[in-house]
Amino acid sequence: MNEPDIFEIQAELCRAMGSPLRMKIVHLLRAGPLTVNEIASAMKAPQASISRNLAILRNTRVVTVHREGTNAVYQISNPKILSVCDMMREVLSEQASEQAKFMEKTKR
Repeated sequence: MNEPDIFEIQAELCRAMGSPLRMKIVHLLRAGPLTVNEIASAMKAPQASISRNLAILRNTRVVTVHREGTNAVYQISNPKILSVCDMMREVLSEQASEQAKFMEKTKR
């Protein structure tokens, strides 16, 4: 059996993170582990929708889950995932700033 191509794995991860809702879930889990109901409540979203999106994040190993009684508790699988998200926001912020400066120059 062939090993999966790292670029295929990276593309799968990017697809998983390609949803604003899933990105918000990851951001929320930055503070620590939460149950599905806690996430749904904090995001004011249906529990079923949160569960579906958590399954996608779990399948791509962005989050891990463990049981505490009847509750499924989710947490970020690796803190480097948060660093990647932070870096992406920094890049986007820089690009937005550069674009604003360019637009300002073209108005003159």
